[in-house]
Amino acid sequence: MLNVQNLSGNTDPDATDKAEISAQAAPVVAPDVTAAPTEVAVSGQRISLDQLINLCVEQEASDVHFREEGRVALRVGGKIIFIENIDSLTKEEADSMISAMMPNAKEQRQLEDFKEVDFSYTHSNGVSFRVSVYTQRGKMACVMRMITKNTPSLEELGVPENVKNVLALREGLIVICGAAGSGKSTTTQAMLKYINQNFVKNIVTIENPIEYVFEDEKSMISQREVGKDTMDAESALQSVIRLDANVVMVSDINSIETLEHILNLVETGHLVIVSMLTRDVSQTVERMVSFYPPEQRKRAQDRLASDLVCILAQDLVERQDQSGLIAVFELMFMNQSIRQTIKRGNFVQLRTAIQSSTNEGMITMDNYANELASQGIITQDKAGEYVQLEEE
Repeated sequence: MLNVQNLSGNTDPDATDKAEISAQAAPVVAPDVTAAPTEVAVSGQRISLDQLINLCVEQEASDVHFREEGRVALRVGGKIIFIENIDSLTKEEADSMISAMMPNAKEQRQLEDFKEVDFSYTHSNGVSFRVSVYTQRGKMACVMRMITKNTPSLEELGVPENVKNVLALREGLIVICGAAGSGKSTTTQAMLKYINQNFVKNIVTIENPIEYVFEDEKSMISQREVGKDTMDAESALQSVIRLDANVVMVSDINSIETLEHILNLVETGHLVIVSMLTRDVSQTVERMVSFYPPEQRKRAQDRLASDLVCILAQDLVERQDQSGLIAVFELMFMNQSIRQTIKRGNFVQLRTAIQSSTNEGMITMDNYANELASQGIITQDKAGEYVQLEEE
C-alpha cells in the first residue's frame, strides 16, 4: 500500500471561477510554487507507472512529478504531496516510465536533440495526460498534467457572462491570457464547449498537445496536434482556409509568423481563439506588438486595434471561505477609446481605459479581487497583491 504525505506549501493556481462572484468556484489546480521539502522515511518499495497513475486518480491530483534519483510526488489542491514509502527512482525506472509513455521515435529524437519534449499520453484506464520530459543536472525528469474528461462550463468556471457575446461573433480575435497554471486551457476548452453546444460551426483546433477530446454536438470539431497531425502551427494555420473553418483555436502565440497567420485568418472572416502566457491585458498587447521589428510595429498596432474583440486575463487565488481556488479576472472588450490607445501604442493606459468602461462590462483585476475580498471569499491581503501588480 502506497502512502502519501501532505506537505504544507504555498499555492498558486490553474483554472476557475467568477462573474457575479459565485461562491461555487470549481478548484482546478496546478500551481507552480512547490512546497518546502521535508525528510520522510522510505521502506524500500518500488513504484510502477500504472501504480503512479492510479494513485494520481485516487488523490484527484492535478500533476505527477518524478525524476531519476529523485522522489515521486503529486500536486493535490495546489500543494506538493510526496509518496512517502518508496525509494528514489533509479535511472532504469525513470527511463522505463518515460519510454512507456513516449508516443513514437520522433519524440525520442527530439528529447535526445533538444533535451526536452512535450506530448500527450492516454493510459490504458482512459486517463489522459499532458507530459513534459526534460533533463536536469544531466538526469531525466518528468511532469504529467492530468487532463480532465469533463470540461467545466463557462458558468461553472465563473467566466463573466458577457464573454458569451463575443463567442457568437462571426469574426475577430479573442485572447485568453494568464501566468502558467492560471487555467487558460480550461477556459479555452469551456469556450469551445459553449460554441459546440450552441452554434452550427466548423471548428478547427491547433494544439500542442491536445488536452481534451471533443465530440461533435451542434458543431463539427477537428482537432490537430502539432507534431502528430501537422508539422507545426504555421503549416496548420495556412491550411485552415482550405478546411472551410468558421472558428479556429490556437493553443499559443509565440512568434511573429504564428501571429501573422492568425491576423490573416481574422481578416478573412474567421473567429480565432488563442491563449498567451502573459499576465494581463496590457502585457498581452505589448507582447504581440513586440514580435514585430520596430519599423513594422505601427502597422501591427493598427491591425490589432482592428482585429481584437476581447482579451480575458485570469489568475487563481486561494479562497478563505472554503477550500479551493477562485479565479480573478480582467476583461477588455474593444471600443473606440481602447482602439485609439492600441493604435498609439500607449499600452500602459489600457488599464485606465478599462476602468473608464466598466459600464460596458469591462473589469480590472484589482477591482475584481477587491470585490471578492469584500464578500469574504479571499483575504484582503490577497486582493492587495493585485493592486500592487497593477501599479508596477
